[in-house]
Amino acid sequence: MQVIVFLYIIAYYMALFIMSGQTEVIVGSFFSLGGIFLSILLLWRASIRIKTNERVFWKWMTAGAIFYFIAEMIYRIYEWALQTEPPFPGWADVFYILYSLACIAALVYIVMQQQKTVVIWQSLWDALIVTCVIMAYSWIYIVQPITYLEEEVLYISILVTYPLLDLVMLFLLLFLFFATNVRRIWLWNIVGVGCFVFTDTIYFVQMMQFHYESNSWLDPLWILSVLMIGLSGYRAKDGDLLFQKREHLSVIKVIFPYVCFLILMCVPFISPDDRIVIACLVFAAGLIFIRQFMTLQENRQLLQRLQILNDDLEQKVATRTRELTYVNEQLAYAANHDFLTGLFNRRAFVTKLEREIIRAKNEQRCLAVIFIDIDRFKHINDYFGHHIGDELIVHIGKVLKEKARPTDIVARQGGDEFTIIFTPLHHIDELRRFVNDIVSISQQPIAVQHLDMRVSLSVGVAVYPYDGETGDTLMKHADMAMYRAKEQGKNQYQFFNGEMDRVILQKTTIETALHEAIEKKQFTLFYQPQFDVQTGELIGMEALIRWIHPKLGMISPSVFIPIAEETGQIIAIGEWVMEEACRQVKAWNEQIGRSFRMSVNISPKQFLKENFVEHIHSVLQQTNLSPNKLDLEITEGVAVFNEQYTIQKLQQLKQLGVCISIDDFGTGYSSLSYLRKFPIDRLKIAKPFIDGITEEKEDVAVVKAIIVLAKNLKLRVIAEGVETLQQLHILRSLQCDEIQGYVLGKPVSAHLFSKTYIENQLLTD
Repeated sequence: MQVIVFLYIIAYYMALFIMSGQTEVIVGSFFSLGGIFLSILLLWRASIRIKTNERVFWKWMTAGAIFYFIAEMIYRIYEWALQTEPPFPGWADVFYILYSLACIAALVYIVMQQQKTVVIWQSLWDALIVTCVIMAYSWIYIVQPITYLEEEVLYISILVTYPLLDLVMLFLLLFLFFATNVRRIWLWNIVGVGCFVFTDTIYFVQMMQFHYESNSWLDPLWILSVLMIGLSGYRAKDGDLLFQKREHLSVIKVIFPYVCFLILMCVPFISPDDRIVIACLVFAAGLIFIRQFMTLQENRQLLQRLQILNDDLEQKVATRTRELTYVNEQLAYAANHDFLTGLFNRRAFVTKLEREIIRAKNEQRCLAVIFIDIDRFKHINDYFGHHIGDELIVHIGKVLKEKARPTDIVARQGGDEFTIIFTPLHHIDELRRFVNDIVSISQQPIAVQHLDMRVSLSVGVAVYPYDGETGDTLMKHADMAMYRAKEQGKNQYQFFNGEMDRVILQKTTIETALHEAIEKKQFTLFYQPQFDVQTGELIGMEALIRWIHPKLGMISPSVFIPIAEETGQIIAIGEWVMEEACRQVKAWNEQIGRSFRMSVNISPKQFLKENFVEHIHSVLQQTNLSPNKLDLEITEGVAVFNEQYTIQKLQQLKQLGVCISIDDFGTGYSSLSYLRKFPIDRLKIAKPFIDGITEEKEDVAVVKAIIVLAKNLKLRVIAEGVETLQQLHILRSLQCDEIQGYVLGKPVSAHLFSKTYIENQLLTD
């Protein structure tokens, strides 16, 4: 845009020198009005684009440019219509002066808006020094010659107004220049106003000598001045006019007033006897002196303030040191204490336990580590909220601290677990009384806010040196004993013994071996036949997993299945069982041309897995097994885990075409509602009911009720665990549909099942 402006002015000059007469007037008017109009557009765009308070500045500048356009239009109308210059002074001069006043108003607005941000006095002295220089030279070359004119007062007043207003604008711009960072916007304005000062001064001289002619070389300079001010708004953005003092002043700003004063010192050599000139010089010298004096005062104040700040800093450092010492003490306390109960935390407990073991070893005495856990604490948090749970933890911590002896050490391990170092331990009866006292907490209600709660504790005890000689071993064994107390029914204590270690070791060994069993496929499937009760015909089989370990031999499912459930390995095992069972039943059905149904137990974790249905679909496609030949057995616990989720997943399975059975019906969360809502095909009566039908009438009634209920709901019924002929006859009399049990067939390997049942079926056919 800057290049366009300068090319525009060059074109203006070329047109003036080439054209003449009326053509010169038209071309001059075109360039003059066009340049002003372009400046209006640039300033107006800035007033629209800016969203902050700075918009007011650009609106004033736009208004000033519009006034200048009106003045120029009046001037050109006289030239076009009357072919003469307008009278001086006239309406054109009114709008020219309004232009200057609008610009001054814009600058004053910025100064007033930012007056609290800048150091006004120093900038004011600098601007006044520069103004003295301008006034001295203006007096010599402009004002003094006016005194010899014999024109009217109005003529002279209007003539003088132009350079004076320009000087006011220049003074304000210089003030902003010295008071703020050097901004491109201020530089363009200073150059533009400086051009106005020069042009209006030449115009003033020519008007005094009556030599001014319109469309002369001065006209493009006025337009150039307006365009330079317009360029300041071309790239204006929000925040450009904010006063942000630099930490280090520029060299130009520091030396510029002194350079101006040196220029002013040349004036006496031009007019040595002029009192006004001498007064300007003296006034400028006084300003320099005042400026230096105030700078020294400011430096002295800064030194005093620096001293005060140093004193304050020393006080703050001392205060901060005390605070840091207190904080370090607090951190040391927090590092070793539980934030909720104020008891020792696990870290401090381990440290103190090691020290107590060393002391007990040196004194040849015993100590005990007691591990305490709140039973069913998760339910308390879930039902009453964590804030109630926290208050309960705090209360139990206080009770344990009160029951402990002064020599004992009570700590919170985390969550709902506490530990106690019972030291010294002189007699085992003393320890038994203490842990009995802890367990007895459940006998009295605990008041937590508005609730009276009864909680029970499971306690495990390990004794040094019999149950371990290191802190880690004692804590591990006390933890094992505590979990043994939970397994035994909670609300009791257990002392550690070697059997616990063996059980834990066995569990860990099996958990580790399960990984290898899955990788090396050490599992095999046994199959137990299922028969139609009325006809005695083989209708299907149930796949039952067996683990034959190369060293441990046959491992019962009751041993490894719970561990696999707990560790999540049951998912991989279940997927293998599903694939192997489907492949086997497909082979048998093709072998004899029959349609046996394969029943497969589904683990709760397996059923709740996100892609369970997709996996079943994939297995059916891989084995090419008809979906209705696969029966998935789920437990009642899975069925009622999440009713909506279960219904959705069962419906997806039914869409595949597989059969669904409820396993161990009657032993879990039996509910008539889910029998109606869930898309199931069979009920499998649990073995405990079958065991009692030959001796207990109640069990017969229950089995009969289940069968009647199932038939009314159009469900088939299968009884599992049938071991005697008497049980079989009773079930047949109750019109049970299917049967599975030792009385007709035990679980056997695939080879033996094929030989015993499949080949026999071929011979029968």
